[in-house]
Amino acid sequence: MKYYLLLFCFQLSVLNITSQNKKDAEIFVDLKQKPNEISPLLYGQFIEFLGRSIDGGIYDEKSVLSNEEGFRKDVLKSVQDLKTPLLRYPGGTVVKIYHWKDGIGAKESRPKRKNLIWGGIMDNHFGTAEFVKYCREIGAEPFLVVNMSTDSPNDASDWVEYCNGTGDTYWANLRRLHGYQEPFNVKYWGIGNEEYAEPDAGKHQNVNKYIEDSWHIIKLMKLQDPSIKITLVGNADDLEWSKKVVSEMHPVCDFLAVHFYSMPSDSKYSTLFQSVDSFNEKFDSIRTLLNTVPAKVQDFPVWYRFPPRSEPLKLAIDEWGIWDMQSNKGTGVYNLEYPYNWAQALAVGKFLNMFQRNADIIGLATWAQTVNVLAAIMTTEKGSYHQTVYTPLKAYRQYSQQNNLNIVVNTPASKDKMNLIDAAASISNDRKEVTLAVINLSENESVKTKISFGNLEKMELKNQIIYTAPSLDAINTLEKNIVTETKIKKNIPSKNGFEITLQSGSINFLTFEKIDKK
Repeated sequence: MKYYLLLFCFQLSVLNITSQNKKDAEIFVDLKQKPNEISPLLYGQFIEFLGRSIDGGIYDEKSVLSNEEGFRKDVLKSVQDLKTPLLRYPGGTVVKIYHWKDGIGAKESRPKRKNLIWGGIMDNHFGTAEFVKYCREIGAEPFLVVNMSTDSPNDASDWVEYCNGTGDTYWANLRRLHGYQEPFNVKYWGIGNEEYAEPDAGKHQNVNKYIEDSWHIIKLMKLQDPSIKITLVGNADDLEWSKKVVSEMHPVCDFLAVHFYSMPSDSKYSTLFQSVDSFNEKFDSIRTLLNTVPAKVQDFPVWYRFPPRSEPLKLAIDEWGIWDMQSNKGTGVYNLEYPYNWAQALAVGKFLNMFQRNADIIGLATWAQTVNVLAAIMTTEKGSYHQTVYTPLKAYRQYSQQNNLNIVVNTPASKDKMNLIDAAASISNDRKEVTLAVINLSENESVKTKISFGNLEKMELKNQIIYTAPSLDAINTLEKNIVTETKIKKNIPSKNGFEITLQSGSINFLTFEKIDKK
Protein backbone atom coordinates (compact mmCIF):
# COMPACT_ATOMS: atom_id res chain seq x y z
CA MET A 1 0.00 0.00 0.00
CA LYS A 2 3.01 2.28 0.34
CA TYR A 3 2.94 3.38 -3.28
CA TYR A 4 -0.78 4.22 -3.07
CA LEU A 5 -0.06 6.78 -0.40
CA LEU A 6 2.38 8.57 -2.66
CA LEU A 7 -0.54 9.66 -4.82
CA PHE A 8 -1.61 12.05 -2.12
CA CYS A 9 1.91 13.35 -1.43
CA PHE A 10 2.75 14.60 -4.91
CA GLN A 11 0.72 16.67 -7.35
CA LEU A 12 1.66 14.56 -10.37
CA SER A 13 -0.44 13.57 -13.33
CA VAL A 14 0.73 10.00 -13.00
CA LEU A 15 3.25 8.21 -10.86
CA ASN A 16 5.12 5.31 -12.47
CA ILE A 17 6.98 3.10 -10.03
CA THR A 18 9.36 0.64 -11.64
CA SER A 19 9.58 -2.80 -10.12
CA GLN A 20 12.35 -4.65 -11.96
CA ASN A 21 12.12 -7.82 -9.85
CA LYS A 22 8.39 -8.23 -10.35
CA LYS A 23 6.46 -9.54 -13.33
CA ASP A 24 3.03 -8.25 -12.35
CA ALA A 25 1.69 -4.68 -12.52
CA GLU A 26 -0.69 -2.70 -10.34
CA ILE A 27 -2.83 0.33 -11.16
CA PHE A 28 -4.54 2.41 -8.50
CA VAL A 29 -7.34 4.91 -9.24
CA ASP A 30 -8.74 7.27 -6.61
CA LEU A 31 -12.31 8.18 -7.52
CA LYS A 32 -12.61 10.89 -4.87
CA GLN A 33 -10.07 13.19 -6.46
CA LYS A 34 -11.06 16.18 -8.58
CA PRO A 35 -10.66 15.29 -12.28
CA ASN A 36 -9.27 17.61 -14.95
CA GLU A 37 -11.25 18.21 -18.13
CA ILE A 38 -9.70 16.77 -21.28
CA SER A 39 -10.10 19.35 -24.03
CA PRO A 40 -11.99 17.87 -27.00
CA LEU A 41 -9.47 19.73 -29.17
CA LEU A 42 -6.68 17.47 -27.90
CA TYR A 43 -7.46 15.04 -30.75
CA GLY A 44 -6.93 17.36 -33.74
CA GLN A 45 -5.17 16.85 -37.08
CA PHE A 46 -2.89 18.92 -39.31
CA ILE A 47 -2.48 19.32 -43.09
CA GLU A 48 0.16 21.28 -45.01
CA PHE A 49 1.17 21.99 -48.60
CA LEU A 50 3.92 19.38 -48.36
CA GLY A 51 4.25 16.60 -50.93
CA ARG A 52 0.97 14.66 -51.25
CA SER A 53 -0.52 15.82 -47.96
CA ILE A 54 -3.17 18.04 -49.59
CA ASP A 55 -2.77 17.81 -53.38
CA GLY A 56 -2.91 14.11 -54.19
CA GLY A 57 -3.99 13.34 -50.65
CA ILE A 58 -7.23 14.79 -49.33
CA TYR A 59 -7.73 16.72 -52.57
CA ASP A 60 -7.33 15.39 -56.11
CA GLU A 61 -9.40 16.92 -58.89
CA LYS A 62 -8.10 14.41 -61.45
CA SER A 63 -8.91 11.24 -59.50
CA VAL A 64 -11.94 9.10 -60.34
CA LEU A 65 -12.19 8.55 -56.58
CA SER A 66 -12.93 12.25 -55.93
CA ASN A 67 -16.28 13.99 -55.64
CA GLU A 68 -17.36 17.16 -57.45
CA GLU A 69 -15.52 19.27 -54.87
CA GLY A 70 -12.24 17.51 -55.64
CA PHE A 71 -12.17 15.73 -52.26
CA ARG A 72 -11.02 12.12 -52.35
CA LYS A 73 -14.14 10.28 -51.15
CA ASP A 74 -12.27 7.33 -49.64
CA VAL A 75 -9.97 9.65 -47.71
CA LEU A 76 -12.86 11.84 -46.62
CA LYS A 77 -14.61 8.79 -45.13
CA SER A 78 -11.46 7.79 -43.24
CA VAL A 79 -10.95 11.30 -41.85
CA GLN A 80 -14.62 11.47 -40.86
CA ASP A 81 -14.21 8.19 -38.98
CA LEU A 82 -11.34 9.72 -37.02
CA LYS A 83 -13.84 12.19 -35.49
CA THR A 84 -11.33 15.02 -35.87
CA PRO A 85 -12.42 18.03 -33.77
CA LEU A 86 -9.85 20.50 -35.14
CA LEU A 87 -7.91 20.80 -38.41
CA ARG A 88 -4.81 23.01 -38.75
CA TYR A 89 -3.84 24.57 -42.13
CA PRO A 90 -1.97 25.64 -44.34
CA GLY A 91 1.24 24.96 -42.38
CA GLY A 92 3.68 24.39 -40.97
CA THR A 93 6.84 25.77 -42.44
CA VAL A 94 5.22 26.49 -45.79
CA VAL A 95 3.06 29.18 -44.21
CA LYS A 96 6.02 31.56 -44.45
CA ILE A 97 5.56 31.80 -48.22
CA TYR A 98 1.81 31.06 -48.44
CA HIS A 99 -0.47 33.91 -49.53
CA TRP A 100 -4.10 33.27 -48.66
CA LYS A 101 -5.36 35.67 -51.33
CA ASP A 102 -4.00 33.30 -54.00
CA GLY A 103 -6.55 30.69 -52.88
CA ILE A 104 -9.89 32.46 -53.29
CA GLY A 105 -12.29 33.07 -56.16
CA ALA A 106 -12.58 31.12 -59.40
CA LYS A 107 -10.06 28.27 -59.42
CA GLU A 108 -9.02 28.89 -63.02
CA SER A 109 -8.00 32.43 -62.07
CA ARG A 110 -5.89 31.52 -59.07
CA PRO A 111 -2.13 32.01 -59.56
CA LYS A 112 0.26 29.09 -59.55
CA ARG A 113 3.23 29.49 -57.23
CA LYS A 114 6.46 27.61 -56.77
CA ASN A 115 6.54 25.94 -53.36
CA LEU A 116 9.82 27.47 -52.22
CA ILE A 117 9.83 25.40 -49.02
CA TRP A 118 8.98 21.83 -50.03
CA GLY A 119 9.30 21.92 -53.83
CA GLY A 120 6.74 21.49 -56.57
CA ILE A 121 3.97 23.83 -57.70
CA MET A 122 0.97 25.03 -55.72
CA ASP A 123 -1.99 25.71 -58.02
CA ASN A 124 -3.99 27.04 -55.04
CA HIS A 125 -7.15 25.17 -56.07
CA PHE A 126 -7.45 24.07 -52.45
CA GLY A 127 -7.81 27.41 -50.69
CA THR A 128 -9.67 29.00 -47.81
CA ALA A 129 -13.23 28.11 -48.88
CA GLU A 130 -12.24 24.53 -49.80
CA PHE A 131 -10.51 24.11 -46.45
CA VAL A 132 -13.53 25.38 -44.53
CA LYS A 133 -15.80 23.09 -46.59
CA TYR A 134 -13.58 20.15 -45.75
CA CYS A 135 -13.74 21.02 -42.06
CA ARG A 136 -17.54 21.12 -42.26
CA GLU A 137 -17.56 17.72 -44.00
CA ILE A 138 -15.51 16.10 -41.23
CA GLY A 139 -17.09 18.02 -38.33
CA ALA A 140 -13.92 19.88 -37.38
CA GLU A 141 -13.22 23.44 -36.31
CA PRO A 142 -10.89 25.19 -38.79
CA PHE A 143 -7.56 26.39 -37.40
CA LEU A 144 -5.78 28.86 -39.72
CA VAL A 145 -2.13 29.89 -39.43
CA VAL A 146 -1.07 33.38 -40.55
CA ASN A 147 1.94 34.16 -42.75
CA MET A 148 3.82 36.82 -40.79
CA SER A 149 6.99 36.59 -42.90
CA THR A 150 6.05 37.56 -46.46
CA ASP A 151 2.53 38.88 -45.88
CA SER A 152 1.61 42.06 -44.01
CA PRO A 153 -0.43 42.64 -40.85
CA ASN A 154 -3.14 44.03 -43.14
CA ASP A 155 -3.21 40.72 -45.01
CA ALA A 156 -3.87 38.90 -41.73
CA SER A 157 -6.62 41.35 -40.85
CA ASP A 158 -8.16 40.98 -44.32
CA TRP A 159 -8.20 37.18 -43.92
CA VAL A 160 -10.22 37.50 -40.72
CA GLU A 161 -12.62 39.87 -42.45
CA TYR A 162 -12.99 37.53 -45.44
CA CYS A 163 -13.69 34.56 -43.16
CA ASN A 164 -15.73 36.13 -40.39
CA GLY A 165 -16.96 39.50 -41.60
CA THR A 166 -20.69 40.19 -41.39
CA GLY A 167 -20.83 43.86 -42.39
CA ASP A 168 -20.99 45.70 -45.70
CA THR A 169 -17.20 45.68 -46.16
CA TYR A 170 -14.88 44.83 -49.03
CA TRP A 171 -13.55 41.41 -47.98
CA ALA A 172 -16.82 40.21 -46.50
CA ASN A 173 -18.61 41.24 -49.69
CA LEU A 174 -15.95 39.49 -51.79
CA ARG A 175 -16.62 36.28 -49.87
CA ARG A 176 -20.31 36.69 -50.64
CA LEU A 177 -19.47 37.35 -54.30
CA HIS A 178 -17.54 34.05 -54.27
CA GLY A 179 -20.74 32.28 -53.23
CA TYR A 180 -20.54 32.20 -49.43
CA GLN A 181 -23.20 34.43 -47.92
CA GLU A 182 -22.68 33.26 -44.36
CA PRO A 183 -19.40 33.89 -42.54
CA PHE A 184 -17.03 30.97 -42.03
CA ASN A 185 -16.68 31.84 -38.33
CA VAL A 186 -13.08 30.67 -38.01
CA LYS A 187 -12.36 30.80 -34.30
CA TYR A 188 -8.77 29.50 -34.02
CA TRP A 189 -5.81 31.41 -35.50
CA GLY A 190 -2.06 30.88 -35.21
CA ILE A 191 0.50 33.67 -35.60
CA GLY A 192 3.37 32.11 -37.52
CA ASN A 193 5.04 28.72 -37.20
CA GLU A 194 8.37 27.88 -35.55
CA GLU A 195 9.49 31.46 -36.12
CA TYR A 196 12.64 30.83 -34.07
CA ALA A 197 13.98 28.44 -36.76
CA GLU A 198 16.84 30.22 -38.55
CA PRO A 199 17.01 27.83 -41.57
CA ASP A 200 13.38 28.57 -42.43
CA ALA A 201 12.27 31.40 -44.73
CA GLY A 202 11.02 33.52 -41.84
CA LYS A 203 12.59 36.64 -40.33
CA HIS A 204 11.59 36.45 -36.66
CA GLN A 205 14.41 34.46 -35.06
CA ASN A 206 14.77 37.28 -32.53
CA VAL A 207 12.00 36.76 -29.98
CA ASN A 208 11.63 40.50 -29.45
CA LYS A 209 10.94 41.00 -33.15
CA TYR A 210 8.43 38.14 -33.04
CA ILE A 211 6.64 39.77 -30.12
CA GLU A 212 6.63 43.24 -31.70
CA ASP A 213 5.21 42.03 -35.03
CA SER A 214 2.75 39.62 -33.38
CA TRP A 215 1.28 42.43 -31.30
CA HIS A 216 0.67 44.49 -34.45
CA ILE A 217 -0.92 41.56 -36.30
CA ILE A 218 -3.12 40.54 -33.37
CA LYS A 219 -4.41 44.07 -32.87
CA LEU A 220 -5.62 44.32 -36.45
CA MET A 221 -7.08 40.79 -36.43
CA LYS A 222 -8.89 41.32 -33.11
CA LEU A 223 -10.32 44.63 -34.31
CA GLN A 224 -11.93 42.64 -37.14
CA ASP A 225 -13.27 39.93 -34.81
CA PRO A 226 -12.66 40.27 -31.04
CA SER A 227 -13.86 36.70 -30.39
CA ILE A 228 -11.05 34.84 -32.18
CA LYS A 229 -8.62 32.65 -30.19
CA ILE A 230 -4.89 33.24 -30.74
CA THR A 231 -2.05 30.71 -30.71
CA LEU A 232 1.48 32.10 -30.42
CA VAL A 233 4.79 30.37 -31.10
CA GLY A 234 6.51 28.86 -28.09
CA ASN A 235 9.60 26.67 -28.02
CA ALA A 236 9.85 23.57 -25.81
CA ASP A 237 13.64 23.48 -26.35
CA ASP A 238 14.20 27.15 -25.56
CA LEU A 239 12.28 28.13 -22.46
CA GLU A 240 13.74 31.64 -22.55
CA TRP A 241 11.89 32.19 -25.85
CA SER A 242 8.69 30.81 -24.34
CA LYS A 243 9.07 32.82 -21.13
CA LYS A 244 9.49 36.03 -23.10
CA VAL A 245 6.43 35.34 -25.26
CA VAL A 246 4.29 34.43 -22.26
CA SER A 247 5.48 37.40 -20.21
CA GLU A 248 4.84 39.97 -22.95
CA MET A 249 1.88 38.45 -24.78
CA HIS A 250 -0.23 36.59 -22.22
CA PRO A 251 -3.10 39.14 -22.22
CA VAL A 252 -3.89 38.23 -25.85
CA CYS A 253 -2.43 34.70 -26.05
CA ASP A 254 -4.94 31.87 -25.62
CA PHE A 255 -2.54 29.05 -26.52
CA LEU A 256 1.25 28.72 -26.49
CA ALA A 257 2.39 26.41 -29.31
CA VAL A 258 5.09 23.75 -29.01
CA HIS A 259 5.99 20.87 -31.33
CA PHE A 260 6.66 17.36 -30.01
CA TYR A 261 8.18 14.97 -32.53
CA SER A 262 9.55 11.63 -31.38
CA MET A 263 12.86 11.26 -33.26
CA PRO A 264 14.57 8.06 -32.06
CA SER A 265 18.37 8.13 -32.23
CA ASP A 266 18.58 4.48 -33.30
CA SER A 267 16.38 1.55 -34.31
CA LYS A 268 16.11 -0.06 -30.87
CA TYR A 269 12.59 -0.75 -29.68
CA SER A 270 13.26 0.81 -26.26
CA THR A 271 14.76 3.96 -27.81
CA LEU A 272 11.44 4.73 -29.49
CA PHE A 273 9.59 4.77 -26.16
CA GLN A 274 12.37 6.59 -24.34
CA SER A 275 12.09 9.34 -26.96
CA VAL A 276 8.40 9.71 -26.07
CA ASP A 277 9.19 9.64 -22.34
CA SER A 278 11.60 12.54 -22.82
CA PHE A 279 8.64 14.89 -23.20
CA ASN A 280 7.56 14.33 -19.58
CA GLU A 281 10.29 16.68 -18.43
CA LYS A 282 9.22 19.30 -20.97
CA PHE A 283 5.66 19.13 -19.66
CA ASP A 284 6.92 19.79 -16.14
CA SER A 285 8.87 22.86 -17.29
CA ILE A 286 5.97 24.21 -19.34
CA ARG A 287 3.53 23.70 -16.48
CA THR A 288 5.78 25.77 -14.23
CA LEU A 289 5.89 28.50 -16.88
CA LEU A 290 2.12 28.58 -17.42
CA ASN A 291 1.58 28.79 -13.66
CA THR A 292 3.31 32.19 -13.70
CA VAL A 293 0.46 33.60 -15.80
CA PRO A 294 -2.68 34.90 -14.04
CA ALA A 295 -5.81 32.94 -14.95
CA LYS A 296 -7.64 36.20 -15.55
CA VAL A 297 -6.17 39.29 -17.22
CA GLN A 298 -6.33 42.39 -15.04
CA ASP A 299 -6.22 46.07 -15.99
CA PHE A 300 -6.32 45.55 -19.75
CA PRO A 301 -6.57 49.08 -21.23
CA VAL A 302 -9.93 49.84 -22.79
CA TRP A 303 -8.16 51.65 -25.61
CA TYR A 304 -7.17 48.38 -27.21
CA ARG A 305 -10.85 48.34 -28.22
CA PHE A 306 -11.10 44.56 -27.88
CA PRO A 307 -11.19 42.31 -24.82
CA PRO A 308 -8.23 40.35 -23.45
CA ARG A 309 -7.89 36.60 -23.11
CA SER A 310 -10.95 35.33 -21.21
CA GLU A 311 -9.75 31.88 -20.09
CA PRO A 312 -6.50 30.50 -18.60
CA LEU A 313 -3.56 30.29 -21.00
CA LYS A 314 -3.14 26.71 -22.26
CA LEU A 315 -0.65 24.72 -24.29
CA ALA A 316 -1.12 24.02 -28.01
CA ILE A 317 0.82 20.98 -29.23
CA ASP A 318 -0.07 21.90 -32.78
CA GLU A 319 2.41 19.49 -34.34
CA TRP A 320 3.23 16.12 -32.83
CA GLY A 321 4.02 12.66 -34.06
CA ILE A 322 6.76 10.15 -34.83
CA TRP A 323 9.50 11.12 -37.25
CA ASP A 324 11.99 8.28 -37.53
CA MET A 325 14.78 9.73 -39.67
CA GLN A 326 17.14 6.84 -38.86
CA SER A 327 15.29 4.09 -40.70
CA ASN A 328 15.46 5.46 -44.27
CA LYS A 329 12.21 3.66 -45.05
CA GLY A 330 10.29 6.70 -46.23
CA THR A 331 9.55 7.72 -49.80
CA GLY A 332 8.24 10.88 -51.44
CA VAL A 333 9.32 14.44 -50.64
CA TYR A 334 12.08 14.40 -48.01
CA ASN A 335 11.26 10.69 -47.47
CA LEU A 336 8.21 11.74 -45.45
CA GLU A 337 5.82 9.12 -46.83
CA TYR A 338 6.76 6.86 -44.00
CA PRO A 339 5.38 3.34 -43.26
CA TYR A 340 4.45 3.08 -39.57
CA ASN A 341 4.75 -0.30 -37.85
CA TRP A 342 2.86 -1.61 -34.83
CA ALA A 343 5.59 -0.55 -32.39
CA GLN A 344 5.09 3.04 -33.53
CA ALA A 345 1.33 2.68 -33.04
CA LEU A 346 2.05 1.71 -29.44
CA ALA A 347 4.21 4.83 -29.16
CA VAL A 348 1.28 6.95 -30.40
CA GLY A 349 -0.83 5.44 -27.63
CA LYS A 350 1.91 6.31 -25.16
CA PHE A 351 1.85 9.90 -26.44
CA LEU A 352 -1.93 10.10 -26.03
CA ASN A 353 -1.73 8.70 -22.48
CA MET A 354 0.80 11.43 -21.72
CA PHE A 355 -1.48 14.09 -23.21
CA GLN A 356 -4.42 12.87 -21.11
CA ARG A 357 -2.32 12.90 -17.96
CA ASN A 358 -1.37 16.52 -18.70
CA ALA A 359 -4.90 17.56 -19.66
CA ASP A 360 -4.88 20.37 -17.09
CA ILE A 361 -2.54 22.44 -19.27
CA ILE A 362 -3.31 21.29 -22.84
CA GLY A 363 -5.85 23.32 -24.80
CA LEU A 364 -5.39 21.68 -28.20
CA ALA A 365 -3.17 19.27 -30.12
CA THR A 366 -2.93 18.35 -33.81
CA TRP A 367 -1.24 15.19 -35.12
CA ALA A 368 1.16 15.94 -37.98
CA GLN A 369 0.03 15.05 -40.48
CA THR A 370 -3.12 13.38 -41.83
CA VAL A 371 -2.64 11.95 -45.33
CA ASN A 372 0.53 10.52 -46.98
CA VAL A 373 3.07 12.71 -45.12
CA LEU A 374 3.96 11.20 -41.71
CA ALA A 375 0.38 10.13 -41.96
CA ALA A 376 -2.39 7.99 -40.56
CA ILE A 377 -3.88 7.53 -44.06
CA MET A 378 -2.05 6.60 -47.27
CA THR A 379 -3.37 6.91 -50.82
CA THR A 380 -2.68 5.25 -54.14
CA GLU A 381 -4.39 5.74 -57.50
CA LYS A 382 -6.50 2.68 -56.73
CA GLY A 383 -7.51 3.43 -53.16
CA SER A 384 -6.34 4.23 -49.67
CA TYR A 385 -5.58 2.44 -46.41
CA HIS A 386 -5.05 3.13 -42.74
CA GLN A 387 -1.58 3.01 -41.28
CA THR A 388 -1.12 1.32 -37.89
CA VAL A 389 -1.10 4.71 -36.13
CA TYR A 390 -4.66 5.31 -37.33
CA THR A 391 -5.81 2.73 -34.78
CA PRO A 392 -4.82 4.57 -31.58
CA LEU A 393 -5.73 7.98 -33.02
CA LYS A 394 -9.26 6.75 -33.63
CA ALA A 395 -9.61 4.57 -30.54
CA TYR A 396 -8.57 7.20 -27.99
CA ARG A 397 -11.09 9.62 -29.45
CA GLN A 398 -13.78 6.96 -29.40
CA TYR A 399 -13.29 5.43 -25.95
CA SER A 400 -11.75 8.08 -23.69
CA GLN A 401 -14.06 9.86 -21.27
CA GLN A 402 -14.29 13.63 -20.81
CA ASN A 403 -12.03 14.08 -17.77
CA ASN A 404 -8.63 12.83 -16.66
CA LEU A 405 -8.05 11.05 -13.35
CA ASN A 406 -4.59 10.86 -11.81
CA ILE A 407 -3.40 7.30 -11.25
CA VAL A 408 -0.53 5.35 -9.71
CA VAL A 409 1.10 2.65 -11.83
CA ASN A 410 3.46 0.05 -10.34
CA THR A 411 5.03 -1.54 -13.40
CA PRO A 412 7.62 -4.20 -14.14
CA ALA A 413 10.51 -3.17 -16.38
CA SER A 414 12.36 -4.72 -19.27
CA LYS A 415 16.04 -5.67 -19.10
CA ASP A 416 16.98 -2.24 -20.43
CA LYS A 417 14.87 -0.57 -17.71
CA MET A 418 11.93 0.37 -19.92
CA ASN A 419 8.59 0.47 -18.09
CA LEU A 420 6.34 -2.17 -19.62
CA ILE A 421 2.94 -0.80 -18.59
CA ASP A 422 1.81 2.70 -19.58
CA ALA A 423 -1.67 3.89 -18.58
CA ALA A 424 -4.09 6.80 -18.26
CA ALA A 425 -7.54 6.98 -16.69
CA SER A 426 -10.52 9.09 -17.70
CA ILE A 427 -13.94 9.56 -16.11
CA SER A 428 -17.29 10.65 -17.55
CA ASN A 429 -18.90 13.95 -16.66
CA ASP A 430 -21.50 12.18 -14.51
CA ARG A 431 -18.65 10.29 -12.77
CA LYS A 432 -20.30 6.93 -13.39
CA GLU A 433 -17.95 5.51 -16.01
CA VAL A 434 -14.16 5.17 -15.90
CA THR A 435 -12.01 4.15 -18.85
CA LEU A 436 -8.47 2.90 -18.42
CA ALA A 437 -6.22 3.09 -21.48
CA VAL A 438 -3.43 0.59 -20.78
CA ILE A 439 -0.55 -0.36 -23.07
CA ASN A 440 1.64 -3.42 -22.61
CA LEU A 441 4.93 -2.47 -24.28
CA SER A 442 6.51 -5.88 -23.78
CA GLU A 443 7.73 -7.48 -26.99
CA ASN A 444 6.74 -11.01 -26.06
CA GLU A 445 5.34 -11.31 -22.52
CA SER A 446 1.83 -10.91 -21.16
CA VAL A 447 1.60 -8.90 -17.95
CA LYS A 448 -0.87 -9.70 -15.19
CA THR A 449 -2.27 -6.39 -13.92
CA LYS A 450 -4.21 -5.69 -10.70
CA ILE A 451 -6.56 -2.69 -10.94
CA SER A 452 -7.86 -1.14 -7.71
CA PHE A 453 -10.17 1.76 -6.98
CA GLY A 454 -9.83 3.86 -3.86
CA ASN A 455 -12.36 4.29 -1.06
CA LEU A 456 -13.58 0.70 -1.50
CA GLU A 457 -15.86 1.72 -4.36
CA LYS A 458 -17.84 -1.11 -5.89
CA MET A 459 -17.26 -1.11 -9.63
CA GLU A 460 -18.29 -3.28 -12.55
CA LEU A 461 -15.90 -4.07 -15.39
CA LYS A 462 -18.15 -3.72 -18.41
CA ASN A 463 -15.86 -4.51 -21.33
CA GLN A 464 -12.32 -4.73 -22.64
CA ILE A 465 -11.22 -3.68 -26.13
CA ILE A 466 -7.85 -5.03 -27.27
CA TYR A 467 -5.73 -3.97 -30.24
CA THR A 468 -2.84 -6.20 -31.28
CA ALA A 469 -0.75 -7.07 -34.33
CA PRO A 470 1.22 -10.16 -35.47
CA SER A 471 4.54 -8.50 -34.66
CA LEU A 472 5.99 -5.16 -33.64
CA ASP A 473 7.45 -4.71 -37.13
CA ALA A 474 4.16 -5.41 -38.94
CA ILE A 475 2.74 -2.68 -41.18
CA ASN A 476 -0.54 -2.15 -43.00
CA THR A 477 -0.75 -2.07 -46.79
CA LEU A 478 -3.47 -1.43 -49.33
CA GLU A 479 -3.97 -5.19 -49.53
CA LYS A 480 -3.90 -6.07 -45.84
CA ASN A 481 -4.73 -4.57 -42.44
CA ILE A 482 -2.64 -6.36 -39.80
CA VAL A 483 -4.30 -4.79 -36.74
CA THR A 484 -6.71 -6.99 -34.80
CA GLU A 485 -9.52 -5.54 -32.69
CA THR A 486 -11.06 -7.77 -30.02
CA LYS A 487 -14.09 -6.71 -27.98
CA ILE A 488 -14.88 -8.68 -24.82
CA LYS A 489 -17.96 -8.04 -22.68
CA LYS A 490 -17.12 -8.65 -19.02
CA ASN A 491 -19.92 -7.46 -16.68
CA ILE A 492 -17.84 -8.39 -13.63
CA PRO A 493 -18.64 -6.57 -10.35
CA SER A 494 -16.04 -6.23 -7.61
CA LYS A 495 -15.21 -4.23 -4.52
CA ASN A 496 -11.71 -5.62 -4.12
CA GLY A 497 -10.30 -4.84 -7.54
CA PHE A 498 -9.80 -6.60 -10.84
CA GLU A 499 -7.08 -8.74 -12.35
CA ILE A 500 -6.47 -8.47 -16.09
CA THR A 501 -3.88 -10.20 -18.24
CA LEU A 502 -2.58 -7.82 -20.87
CA GLN A 503 -1.23 -9.33 -24.07
CA SER A 504 2.25 -8.35 -25.21
CA GLY A 505 2.37 -5.40 -27.57
CA SER A 506 -1.26 -4.45 -26.97
CA ILE A 507 -3.38 -1.33 -26.50
CA ASN A 508 -6.32 -1.91 -24.16
CA PHE A 509 -9.39 0.08 -23.21
CA LEU A 510 -11.11 -1.12 -20.04
CA THR A 511 -14.47 0.44 -19.18
CA PHE A 512 -15.74 0.32 -15.60
CA GLU A 513 -19.09 1.47 -14.27
CA LYS A 514 -19.70 2.65 -10.74
CA ILE A 515 -22.35 0.62 -8.92
CA ASP A 516 -24.60 2.88 -6.86
CA LYS A 517 -24.81 1.95 -3.21
CA LYS A 518 -28.34 1.11 -2.09
